[in-house]
Amino acid sequence: MGLNDFQKQKIKFTFDFFLDYNKDGSIQWEDFEEMIKRYKEVNKGSLSDADYKSMQASLEDEWRDLKGRADINKDDVVSWEEYLAMWEKTIATCKSVADLPAWCQSRIPFLFKGMDVSGDGIVDLEEFQNYCKNFQLQCADVPAVYNVITDGGKVNFDLARYKELYYRLLTSPSADAGNTLMGQKP
Repeated sequence: MGLNDFQKQKIKFTFDFFLDYNKDGSIQWEDFEEMIKRYKEVNKGSLSDADYKSMQASLEDEWRDLKGRADINKDDVVSWEEYLAMWEKTIATCKSVADLPAWCQSRIPFLFKGMDVSGDGIVDLEEFQNYCKNFQLQCADVPAVYNVITDGGKVNFDLARYKELYYRLLTSPSADAGNTLMGQKP
């Protein structure tokens, strides 16, 4: 069974927002380099040289894994069509975060760190507001979205919660709490 239109829309969001940084309609190594620059700017120097080198090495591994899974014609460019085809295969067998591609799993802590600017392991409302603003998410009611993320204040927005939401963003066939990572209420 293929992906429904809503799932394709969410996968397109991940393609455009998380990967195609230069907005040319494809993913290339240059997008990953731009990603590093953007996160350094957003985190305003909170990335140490060691963090930067670790992030770069991790992104190089991610790029190799992503290319290996999605670059069907081996031209060192992942098109939207190739990316979608990869996700159609992946989601068909994906039952948990552990089933996501390695490149995707290694990206989760990196993306979380981009939100958790204070480095305390918890994304608070102010950090989430800054994330929505800095990454130009169309979020009409940030406090309401954050309330969904924290289940009305019952859970912390920590790395474990981020992993859960990221998995749901990628795999859920309908609107749910995973949409909050796009700045939207379910």
